[in-house]
Amino acid sequence: MSSPVKTVDAPCAHCGEYQHETLWSGSEHEYDNTTDESFAFVRCSSCGTVRLNPRPDVSELGSPPGFAQRIKIRMYQRRLLALLDRLGKEGTIRLLDVGCADGRLLNWYKDSSAGDRIETHGIELSEKAADAARSHGHRVVTGRFEVDRELEPGSFDLILAYHVIEHVDDPVAFATRAAELLVPGGLFVAATPNIDSVDVKRFRAHWGGNHFPRHWTLYDPETIERLARQIGLRVERIEYQTNPIFWVWTCHSWLRGRFPERRWPDRAFPTVGIFHASPLSFVLLSIFTTVDIVLRAITGKTGSMAAEMRKPPTAGSAPP
Repeated sequence: MSSPVKTVDAPCAHCGEYQHETLWSGSEHEYDNTTDESFAFVRCSSCGTVRLNPRPDVSELGSPPGFAQRIKIRMYQRRLLALLDRLGKEGTIRLLDVGCADGRLLNWYKDSSAGDRIETHGIELSEKAADAARSHGHRVVTGRFEVDRELEPGSFDLILAYHVIEHVDDPVAFATRAAELLVPGGLFVAATPNIDSVDVKRFRAHWGGNHFPRHWTLYDPETIERLARQIGLRVERIEYQTNPIFWVWTCHSWLRGRFPERRWPDRAFPTVGIFHASPLSFVLLSIFTTVDIVLRAITGKTGSMAAEMRKPPTAGSAPP
């Protein structure tokens, strides 16, 4: 493990309250070159939003190792086509991918059956990754989305932020920026961990969605809808998605907690290796995708959700 990270005692990003109830604490177990410090998730005493506190300072944002999720192309393309149907707009769609990395998802979208209708844009922290995305023909700016002023307000039909909002220090500013950039009637889709799920209640500090210390704010359907109302958007739909990676990390954390001196949990549930193609990765991802599908059928929810938030079709009108 490396040296301790710089942390801050942060108030709730939604209401500014410092008072809170500690839910659980845990430490890094997924990467071996970050930190072995303990971090706690707390629930705001005023509005109920869950946050990491103390959490890493924003100066630490560039320090975690980069990693890429191996996601099946067809699944993302199907999701995009369904979103375009619900968006209900004819003609060219201006799409913004927040945290676009090297443009991999944008490439997949352009390769879909709707690719000729999509004008692809992105914003990315890493200049190197942004350059890679630009090399594929995407329009990409660099910087933190919540403080960006380069992108033009009211210019995007669809804004996608897949597992980004839980990483930022000011999720209200993040979502507000998305609302500003949308055209009237546009959609902002925020995929994020769901703290109101069976696996959270069962595993708590060992839940893979904790992702200590990278996830700073955790939502459930109630708090994500409250966020949408706060920024003038309306949640039209919440899709509970499969996320087998969370289950791999959950099992690893749970087993490491019970067998701290043993190394076999690292081999059985590889926290970094799961992103690389291998027979073990295929088996684990297949099993835990099935687990999520079954849990969704039984409980209606999974540990990961995507909230679709629409901007009122008439500028300045309030969402119902």
